[in-house]
Amino acid sequence: MNRRLFLISLIIGWLAVSISPIFDTVIVSNSNDLSHLRLGFPLPIIEQHTSLTPMEDDFPLTVGLQSPQENATDLLVFNYVFSILIFTAISYFCIQLIKLLVRKIIKVYPQFKGRNKKFVKKCT
Repeated sequence: MNRRLFLISLIIGWLAVSISPIFDTVIVSNSNDLSHLRLGFPLPIIEQHTSLTPMEDDFPLTVGLQSPQENATDLLVFNYVFSILIFTAISYFCIQLIKLLVRKIIKVYPQFKGRNKKFVKKCT
């Protein structure tokens, strides 16, 4: 059972980290910061080298993920793997906590388990 929960947590962590750069934005205050964007959560997992040239009046500028076909994009492998481990650990802990709370609720209120037929008949 624990292997199954770990695999579910690993899939959740991998998906969450892999799609995080899509929703991440960076506030840029000068032209030098604009040329190297680091996106991702909880750690930056990609770095984009952009050639955007806004006017000086446009700063501070909020920038998100640019097209990888048009801008050179590097994957930061260590940050990617470490972020997956962080999300996997957090999701595994949350799933275990939910599992523990459900067990406690069933222990305190056994009618939720369906053993009390009078309660089931009342509800239907």
